[in-house]
Amino acid sequence: MRYTASFYVRIAFQNLVVHKARMTLALLGILFAVMSLVAFGNISDGMKKKIESEIGKFGKNLVIVRAGLVHAAGRSTRQFSESKTLKLKDAELVKESIAGVVEVVPYYDISYPARYRDSMLNVSVAGVSNRVFDIRNVDLAAGRYFTADEDAKAEKKAVVGYKVVESLFSGEDPIGKNILVFRVPTEIVGVMTEKGTDFAGQDQDLQVYVPLNAFMRRYSNVDYIKGMYVQVQEGYPLSGMKAALRDLIRKAHNMKPEQKDDFTVFTMEDILRTQEEGIRLVSVLTVIASTVSFLIGGLGIFAIMLLSISERKMEIGIRRVVGSKKRDIIMQFLSESVIVALVGGIGGILAGLLITVVVDIIGGFPMVFSINIPLALGISMVIGVLAGIYPAMEGTKYEPVKALYS
Repeated sequence: MRYTASFYVRIAFQNLVVHKARMTLALLGILFAVMSLVAFGNISDGMKKKIESEIGKFGKNLVIVRAGLVHAAGRSTRQFSESKTLKLKDAELVKESIAGVVEVVPYYDISYPARYRDSMLNVSVAGVSNRVFDIRNVDLAAGRYFTADEDAKAEKKAVVGYKVVESLFSGEDPIGKNILVFRVPTEIVGVMTEKGTDFAGQDQDLQVYVPLNAFMRRYSNVDYIKGMYVQVQEGYPLSGMKAALRDLIRKAHNMKPEQKDDFTVFTMEDILRTQEEGIRLVSVLTVIASTVSFLIGGLGIFAIMLLSISERKMEIGIRRVVGSKKRDIIMQFLSESVIVALVGGIGGILAGLLITVVVDIIGGFPMVFSINIPLALGISMVIGVLAGIYPAMEGTKYEPVKALYS
């Protein structure tokens, strides 16, 4: 007598329904293992995609040189000491001397109050050249960028974040209007699109960009800069660029070997490294937890199938008497263990997807579905086969007559 696959599946589901309590316990281990594997795989991929998006928002292939000592880690940078030794000529030297440098934008930034009529707001003001809009991917919602000619003439123009407009103008068109930045009347020529907070911890929507020459002469009266953005050629290693920048600036500052740097060179990857290391650590812990859960789930199925074999001697005896062969008995119990594991795996996938959706909505991560889903389903099937082999082989050892009288 030959049985079809649908026969084995039907018998397996009938057994699952009849013994639903014990089968549920058996598949819980598989369910939790698959759920954690799927949920964390999707969430970590979504977090990585968001990190890539944030790096793109800040500007791709950027190395930042900052005057003084800066610690870059976690989601922000922290300034430990200031320095007035970084000059505009250092930025020009970097652009002229280092291979792989595409653009250099020096900047001077500070927090100032901005006023319009009776409204006031503290904003982050940065004096920059107009090349910053390209390397930091700044898009406009209204108006225009200030020009290189306006920068050269030190004109008092400004491109502002949308929160600055919302707070100061209350629906009024800001283009062409003057605000007081610190004490200097400044004409708004452009309004940036909404950008949010970047991974340096700065709210880009409270940002005000003004021409660097105007800012150094008319707003702050300084002859030094706070830092420079160095855009690196695509494919050029950022670690190599950091070393080249450090060597060049130390040489330009006539620093002796025993002297500490009076500047800091870092990238967005340095700022995000702590977060990525955290994701990797949680990934390892998730794999360990999933492995333990898979083992527990496999042992649970193994124990339930052994118990099932012992309780179904009569059924095995009858089937052997009516013509079933040993391979039919093996296929029946193997299919039952695989079905139990797959039901647990599918339940784990659904639970993992539900957790993914909830966490992505709360955390604002992009929805990503990782390769862990087919992988988890494949592992569930293998666990089902491995857990069912020994009980199925035991089932073939019963002689039909002894099984009927047992």
